[in-house]
Amino acid sequence: MRCPASSSRRTAAHRGAVAVLSLASLTLPGCGVEMAVLGAAASAASTGSAVYRRGKLDASWMASFERVVSSAELATSELGLELLSSVGDSVAGTWTIAARNAAGEKFVVRVQRKAPRLVEFQIDIGWFGRESTARLLLKRMALAIGLEEDRNGVL
Repeated sequence: MRCPASSSRRTAAHRGAVAVLSLASLTLPGCGVEMAVLGAAASAASTGSAVYRRGKLDASWMASFERVVSSAELATSELGLELLSSVGDSVAGTWTIAARNAAGEKFVVRVQRKAPRLVEFQIDIGWFGRESTARLLLKRMALAIGLEEDRNGVL
């Protein structure tokens, strides 16, 4: 088990690295570094990082609760999963989407609103979890909500 302080140190280190790269881009005009740094900073501001632990993928996004719920429903549909249920309380800011693949493996996405534009969610697949499949579902959710672009079908 990791100490909660270690993740905050990592987040602070990430912010520091972005700041250093931003300053470096100002001193290296014409190298194309500026756009790469600005793009990375904009991406970090909207999607946060996804962490896979104990068979579940945890993520947070700067988006409305309703958009995240609809992106999860759309992503499960795009992956050809059978939607079992999509229930929750939009006033309380909690929602659970359950789906199943052809092999009977269960996919569950739990969404929780933390603030008007901050949503945390968890993707849980099967008994022991499947990181690659959970990350694929996360990617499809990001495409559905417009946080990422599909570049000619290559993800």
